[in-house]
Amino acid sequence: LQVSAFLNGNGSGESSHLSIYIRVLPGEYDNLLEWPFSYRVTFSLLDQSDPSLSKPQHITETFHPDPNWKNFQKPGASRSSLDESTLGFGYPKFISHEDIRKRNYVRDNAIFIKASVEIPQK
Repeated sequence: LQVSAFLNGNGSGESSHLSIYIRVLPGEYDNLLEWPFSYRVTFSLLDQSDPSLSKPQHITETFHPDPNWKNFQKPGASRSSLDESTLGFGYPKFISHEDIRKRNYVRDNAIFIKASVEIPQK
């Protein structure tokens, strides 16, 4: 999997939002994995406020991949990992630049983005 973040936005969020996307890349173990990719994905922008002063307010978005969407099917030889035109799935308007300034999402010129995939136990 590859996560891409556009600090100055992308698409409908360009110049006003942080945009974030995830996509499936080909790998050497693809024949052993279950397809289509169908695990729940969560993106979080972590609030770096001091938890002893206020409760952190992380920005979180979660989605379940649509198994019919081609970007969650098994990657083939035609889908190059270098193909920048395929962003995968994500949020062009994940958080506005204005909202980023309202809390400590940026601290010491750094942001923390967490991407997690929920894989159920078998």
